[in-house]
Amino acid sequence: MPLAYKEVMPRLIITEKPNVAKRIAEYLGSPKVERQGQVTYYQVDDVYIAPAVGHIFGLKQKKHGWGYPVFDIDWAPSYQVSPASAFTKKYLDVIKDLAKKCDSFINACDYDIEGEVIGYNVVRHACNTDPYGKNVKRMKYSTLTKDSILNAYKNLSPIDRRMAEAGLTRHMLDWFWGINMSRALSQAVKSAGKFTTLSIGRVQGPSLRILAQREKKIGEFTPQDFWEVTLDCIKDKIGFTAIHVEEKFFDEKKALAVKEKCGNTAVVLKAEKSQYKQNPPAPFDLTTLQTEAYRHHGISPAETLNIAQTLYTNAYISYPRTSSQQIPEDIDVKKIIGMLGKQEDYHILCEKLFSKNQLKPANGRKKDPAHPAIHPTGEVPKKLGDRDWKIYDLVVRRFLACFGDPAIRQTVNVLLENNGEQFKAEGKTTVEANWHVYYGPYAKFEEVTLPELKENDVVDVRKINFEAKKTQPPKRYSPAGIVRELEKKDLGTKATRSQIIEILFKRGYVHGKSIEVTPLGMRVVDTLTKYCPQVLSEKMTRRFEKEMEEIQEGKLRREDVVAEAEKTIQDISVEFKKKEREIGSALVETLGSTMDKIHYLGDCPTCGKKLVVRHSRAGKQFIGCTGYPNCTHTQPLPQGKLERDGECKHCGGVQMKSIKKGKRPFIFCLNPNCPGRREWGKSPQDAVEKGLEEGKPLAGDFPKKSIVKKTAVKKKTTVRKKSAVKKT
Repeated sequence: MPLAYKEVMPRLIITEKPNVAKRIAEYLGSPKVERQGQVTYYQVDDVYIAPAVGHIFGLKQKKHGWGYPVFDIDWAPSYQVSPASAFTKKYLDVIKDLAKKCDSFINACDYDIEGEVIGYNVVRHACNTDPYGKNVKRMKYSTLTKDSILNAYKNLSPIDRRMAEAGLTRHMLDWFWGINMSRALSQAVKSAGKFTTLSIGRVQGPSLRILAQREKKIGEFTPQDFWEVTLDCIKDKIGFTAIHVEEKFFDEKKALAVKEKCGNTAVVLKAEKSQYKQNPPAPFDLTTLQTEAYRHHGISPAETLNIAQTLYTNAYISYPRTSSQQIPEDIDVKKIIGMLGKQEDYHILCEKLFSKNQLKPANGRKKDPAHPAIHPTGEVPKKLGDRDWKIYDLVVRRFLACFGDPAIRQTVNVLLENNGEQFKAEGKTTVEANWHVYYGPYAKFEEVTLPELKENDVVDVRKINFEAKKTQPPKRYSPAGIVRELEKKDLGTKATRSQIIEILFKRGYVHGKSIEVTPLGMRVVDTLTKYCPQVLSEKMTRRFEKEMEEIQEGKLRREDVVAEAEKTIQDISVEFKKKEREIGSALVETLGSTMDKIHYLGDCPTCGKKLVVRHSRAGKQFIGCTGYPNCTHTQPLPQGKLERDGECKHCGGVQMKSIKKGKRPFIFCLNPNCPGRREWGKSPQDAVEKGLEEGKPLAGDFPKKSIVKKTAVKKKTTVRKKSAVKKT
């Protein structure tokens, strides 16, 4: 269609990602596709649409040096800040060239604090324009659907100055804390004769402390023996279990006496039924989505956010970084449900919803000033990977469920007597499923059916059970559990909490699905608690979070909050330097053993000692033997970020994941003799690099991809079977 909003002067629309630029251009009209080198941008009449690739500007120290504290920083192109961001230069160059042709600019990045900062920096530094000027506007949208984008373009807003100022403040504070405190820790270790990089951040510190406190409770826990006495009963061919009303006997003799006293029948003293309404769940905010994804699929919070972001970028769901649990009235839910009904998986459910007199969502209490709760757009997915589909399905079913009627649940509480001893049993059943039907496999509730019982009924006792048990320590946090805890304590933001936990894993401070703090992590917390407790302070972190919110509300100025942070870090640094050697000595004790575990990649095939990641003088990483110089065994590695990725399915060896910005993760096996290895080059290194370029696995596999074929539903249809999902 032709461009609906003809512009007199050329203008530049800046998006956060390339595929968003393409989508917006196609919505505005019939775009002319242009290329400058490897970068694609678009022109629709007098409007240019060009992408950034996330943050193309970052904070950088003005002068070289590794001392601390340091506060002389400024924004610089990301490719000058980090070699890993070299690919951003070509995008920056395109924006600079286009900016010379334009008189006005539109920030069409995601409508959140980070999107505001990205747009601010691009307009200011790449376009050489006042980011708060009258010729700079904002597109605000929560979905990347055509209607939403055209509406945002038609109703441009001024730049949200307060949001931008809050975002700039957050970046500065995170840099101040992260760089200065990490340098302080590393310098302390260096003073004790070791050379390694340790990090601690503004939210990392309190987060690690929370995990360490739970670890200490587990370590200090002393289990107690106790005994349970239960009855296996039967009535009308329906079996059930009743437990003694005392539940836990801490006196074995008393428990044995109760067991010996019991006979082969029991009498019902009381049987009470009660029903209650179980309201449908609220729509997803980000934390609840991450929690449910981990509970049902074992997908980590960080991966859930990444998948949700991809689904959003493809216009399948709304913006995921939201704290809202509300679907506002201006969202056309009937239209969305109608579009979802065209998919075989949801056709019957959507028809069932349309039979209701009213479609009113069960909104939760949490709000977000910028975005609604996470919901599907109704767009039919064309191609989704297995895990992408799981998150999409979870979002859709949660959305449908929030329009369902309350479920009716029934509880039955029974009190039994057996030779003077009282036992109790509880039944739990669903009487009317209602919203459970829409939530499908995610509506999991305990179902315990008891026989019909009334007062004075006699039940047979098939078996009297006497079981010894021990009290259990507190459970460790799961990745989703610690994200919930951080939200409850107002630490971090909805968008950063999962990333913070990932950093703790990468630093070797924690490990495991049930998060266990490593000896190094415990030592960091113990040492900082003793010598520099402010670094771990929840109260101080919350204070700065609150102040950044007040900047966004217009109650505080950025300059004042930054000045306060500088003074706080300056004071901490003075105290830290006084105790640098003591801190370093305390950390060194556990540093070596923990790092060995982190970097251990198997046993050397030549001498049997440990293989670890090493770095050459040129900074290149490779696998080396800890037996060097007596053993010179080495293996090549692809350069860039590497993570362990479990065991190779072909040989059981260590499997690694190579991660490069802008490319799909590449999974390969370290075993040079692995039967799954494919030779594309003369050496394993050549094979790895070539595999990365061609998008092929060396050994192991890429994450499985699947094609989900969705077709319009005819009048007679059935729910799509699993076999409809084809693997590619």
